[in-house]
Amino acid sequence: MKTYSVIFTLFIALLGIVVAILLQSAPDSVSGNSHPSFPSMSQGGDASRHDGIWVLGWLFGALQIILFVVCIWVSLCGVKTHRWVVILCGVGYLFIFTMLMITYRQGVAGAPFVLGFPLPTTLLLFGMWPMAVVFSILYVVKFRSWVYSPQDQEVFENLKAEMNSKGGDHDA
Repeated sequence: MKTYSVIFTLFIALLGIVVAILLQSAPDSVSGNSHPSFPSMSQGGDASRHDGIWVLGWLFGALQIILFVVCIWVSLCGVKTHRWVVILCGVGYLFIFTMLMITYRQGVAGAPFVLGFPLPTTLLLFGMWPMAVVFSILYVVKFRSWVYSPQDQEVFENLKAEMNSKGGDHDA
């Protein structure tokens, strides 16, 4: 299957999930409930308020991560070892997201505290964010060897010179 077909399919699946969520009725406490001690403040309630859309929410997030990894994978030069690093990081990212969703679904009230936060919050702060940073660091550090190599730059410069010699469009 062509890469553009995979990307298009992922976008259509994401759109389908959004439509499915929009067609469902809103949960009871979607805008929060009044706090018992501070009436001017709202509180969200427990995770059961997401019963009807939890799976769709997980699927939406998982497909976004897969789309993110596929888009990075497409931009890499043809060396397969580079692509495996990105795929492994993507699998780790997806695993942490899945664990975040599972632990959130079990409820924050009974969750163990890790590093001073409930487990779902710890996974978000010390799992999800660092994985995004790993992708950013890989992209910045490996850009010249993985994405836009000196050979690619030479080919591009030759194409520009050829376009200029033929009187081509200077904005392209």
